[in-house]
This record gives sequence, structure tokens and C-alpha cells, in this order.
Amino acid sequence: MGVGPGILVGLLCTAGAQASPPSPAALQTWTAGAGVAEDSRGAGEAPLAVGSLQKPFVAQAWAAAHPEEDPPRFVCAPGPGCWNRAGHGEVGLVRALSLSCNAYFRNLAAATPPARLQAAFSEAGFIGTPRSPDQAIGLEQGEGSPVIRPKDLLAAYLRLVRRPWPLGERIREQVLAGLRDAVWKGTASGLGRQGGWAKTGTVPSGPLHTCGLALFVDDAGSAVLGRLDPGTGRGAALRLASLSHTSALEGEQPSGDASVTLRLLDLFRGRRIFLRNLGESPVPTGDGFLGPGSRIEIKPGQWAGPGDLELLEPRSGLARQVRGRVLGRNGPDGRLSILLVSSLQDYVAGVLSAELTGPDHPLRIELGAAILRFLAAGPRHPDADVCDATHCAWFVGRGAPPRWPAPGVFRRGSSPGASLDLAGRDWLDMQALARRPGPSQWTSHCGGRSLSGRQVWGAGDPAVHLCPRHQGGQTRPWERTWTLQEAEKAFGSPIDSILVGMDHERWVLLARGPKGTRAFDYDDAHRRLAAAGGWGALPSPADTVERTEQGFRVRGVGLGHRVGLCLGD
Repeated sequence: MGVGPGILVGLLCTAGAQASPPSPAALQTWTAGAGVAEDSRGAGEAPLAVGSLQKPFVAQAWAAAHPEEDPPRFVCAPGPGCWNRAGHGEVGLVRALSLSCNAYFRNLAAATPPARLQAAFSEAGFIGTPRSPDQAIGLEQGEGSPVIRPKDLLAAYLRLVRRPWPLGERIREQVLAGLRDAVWKGTASGLGRQGGWAKTGTVPSGPLHTCGLALFVDDAGSAVLGRLDPGTGRGAALRLASLSHTSALEGEQPSGDASVTLRLLDLFRGRRIFLRNLGESPVPTGDGFLGPGSRIEIKPGQWAGPGDLELLEPRSGLARQVRGRVLGRNGPDGRLSILLVSSLQDYVAGVLSAELTGPDHPLRIELGAAILRFLAAGPRHPDADVCDATHCAWFVGRGAPPRWPAPGVFRRGSSPGASLDLAGRDWLDMQALARRPGPSQWTSHCGGRSLSGRQVWGAGDPAVHLCPRHQGGQTRPWERTWTLQEAEKAFGSPIDSILVGMDHERWVLLARGPKGTRAFDYDDAHRRLAAAGGWGALPSPADTVERTEQGFRVRGVGLGHRVGLCLGD
């Protein structure tokens, strides 16, 4: 989903010189079968920190210490005790492993004698002994923290699925059930596989980034480990999914350009989405092939591609054409989430098609370079590099940019860039320019008062990139009226007042009512108001909000996030 005509969205990333050509995070893979593991890049066998991939061995140690007991149940409450700040509620071993619940396994490790933990980790091939529950579950890194060579980790997981445990075999069966559920509805659901066992993990990688790991064992006894740096465990699973099942297990990298993983159509979450094959040949799917012109409904666990595909949302009439591989999975809220694995060039072309007025726009090279600078900074979402909404960049794929005359009403638009294929001189120029310092954010009209990335998102680039095109009184002022019904639909009922201002260098909208005050950043406020009052309800971070008899009068300047590369009027 994008925003309405004329609103171009910004990207959060620090502009600066690049030491090498920007590209999405690199995926390294190792494979194993019949007890042999190989490094797909020949990068050696240095031991790695593997984070939550340690959790099955915590369960093994607990089982050895409590061979006649059933695994406990714990309540994962909201707060800082787990990666999911909302909490997982009451969980047992199977669900805790599927969701990689930190609170559950921290309690499990605390209830296990250190000698049992040491024995289980040593048998699995880990170097180092966990000295605290957080070290045991891979959260705490430091001197003596467990690390393991990739081939030893793969061998340990292969033994896990093949060999009974001398003590606590009933617990092993639940561990395997949790690892299998992780593929279908847990942290590894982005793999889109039809069976097997999987686990993901996320560990620090430098002061500002994390590294993601995903390990998959199939029913035939082959295994693959993927390491995405920078990235997350979910991201590593999705990037593994961009490889064909066969090529991943053979340790091959996908041919062609580097890939980008996108979250698609988040604003249509909960609706039925169909997928059609636009090509002249069948495309592979999770349960066979999809013939030319045929269509299927996207379900969690379903995947199709690579190929030329069209996503259809019948209620609004939205039709989006894309090139790549489409994956359906269960989102954190239990509703369908759709991901696209696309080539780097197709992604950049899909943004240019949306944001520019034509394929020969004079700023096309500058915008292409800004997109590459953003992608070089690593993933913006836990499960994807980018989304296609205002949080990241307006991506329309290969079809016509949509027009939204009213909330939920879709109209096809003309698309000067619909058939844009980046190649030749333009693509080379974009890559070359991206190596140089420059903006990684953009907007349609800064309103003569540019904002920094930090002011919009609360993090990132503190510099204000002044726009020479719209200074000196070119403010592009706007005014909107939100009815009380629209405001309460967007921000919750009832509402007494709405204020806007800065909170720790970030623009925020504060909705006050009898139940307290709720704060929203620009992206969240824009998304909520779009659903309640239309795409143009909040064109940019507002300057003032006044209460009126009808509701609220809102004023501001510019269009978009008002940061970085200002593309025009």
C-alpha cells in the first residue's frame, strides 16, 4: 500500500559514504546431510554465537534433571522479560519453543542444575559453559558464553530429530513438536516449507546491529543453517525461503541480483488475498504448480514463485503486479501476513514507478541512490527488509500506482513507470552515486521547513537536509478537519483533546481522554487516520491541532515526512 497522489514517503537511515556498493544484508548458509556439514562460502569454521538456537538443549538438560516430570507451564507477562514486550501469556514447552519465549526458557534454565546444563551443551558441541540462565538461552554474550561451530550445530540438530534421549524422551517429543510448529506458526514461519523442524535466533553483531540465524531440518534428514548479517532470526528464515528448497540444501546461492524481502498489503490484514500467475509458464507453489492465468488464495504456509504474479484484494479491487516469490504466513496477531522476495533491481524500480512522474524524471538517479543507501543499513522490520506502506517507501511493483479517492476505494492509475526495468547506464549510475554521501530519505514537498529523521522517527540521522527548492515562503500549507467520530475511530474513544509537539526530539500526536493520554508517532497516526478519514487526512507531521464544534482543525505544511531528498511539487 502506498499513500495518496503527491505524498511521497521517507526512509529512516543515516546518510553517509559507503565503503562498498550498498546491498541488502548478506546471507551465509551451511548444509548438512548424512552427518556431513559444509560451509557454502568456504568461510571456515569459526565458532558462532547462536542465541535462541540453544533453547532445545536447555530443554534437554532440564529433562535429564527431571526425567519423570512433565514440562512446566509459565506465564510470560507483558514487560521486558521477553523479546515480545506484550507477553506470550501462559505457555508450555511446545508453544514456548515455537514462539521462542525468553521468559519460559529463562525459568527452565534457572530450574536446571548447572552440571546438567554443562553436560547437555558439551554433548551438543558447544564451547563454553553457560554461567547464568540468560547465557543458557543465548541472551547474554560475554567471556565464556557458549559458541559453536556451524557444522557441530547442524550435527546436534540432526541428532536431536533422529536419536531418543536416554533421559526424558517424552520431553524430546515435545521439543520436536515445538520445532515443527515453529515452521507453521512460529518464528520460522517465513520459511514457507511443508514440513520439518526449525529454530531461529537473533544475536548482537556490532554496537548497532543484530545478526539473524535460522536452522531447518527436513523430514529426509538434511539440514540448512542460514546466517543473515545484519538481520534477525525471522529475516534469516525469510531469506532462506528465497532459495529453492533444493538449492538451499545443496548450499547454492540464488542466481541473479541480491534479494529484498517486503511486507505487502499490511493495511488489508484480515482480508482474503488471491494470487494469479501472469506468466506464460507454470510457477512452483508449496503444493505443486500454478498454471498461466490461474489463481489461488494465499494462506499461511502457502508460497508461489518466482515468477510474474498479481495479488488481488476483491473488496477494494486492488490489483498489484510483482515479480519474485510470494509467501503467506501467520502474523503476530494471528492474521495473514504476505511477504515478497524480490530482486534488488525490481524493488528499486517498483519504488521509482510509484514516486516519480515518469521514467525520465530528472531526480531518478538521486532517488535510486537514496533507496540503495537505505537498504544498505539493514532490515527495517523484524521479518522483512521493508514494507510497502508509509513506514518505508511507496512500492507498487510492476503495475499502475493505485489511486484512492476515498478510504478503501481503489482506482487504477496511469503508470509511466509500470514497465520500468532498471538496466544499463541508469542502474550503474544509481549504484555509483549510492557510494557517495547523500540523503537516504525523501518526501514530496518539505513545506520549507525540513525535518530530520530523528524528529520524525525518534532515532537515526539528526541532520536536517535543507531543501533549496522550497525555502523562502514555499510552505505548501494545508488544513484538515477531523470529525470527532473520525478521531475517536483512529485514536480510541472517548477523546477530550489532541495535541502535537516534540517528545525527546520526536514529533508526536497526543490524544487525551478520561482513560489517559496516548502518544502516536507520525507513521502510526497517519496509518490510523487513513483508515478512519482517508489517505489525505494527515499529509505531513502537523504543526497545530485545535478543538472545534465539529471535531478538530489540523494545520501543517508540506507533503510526506518532510525529510531528505525533496522530489518536487
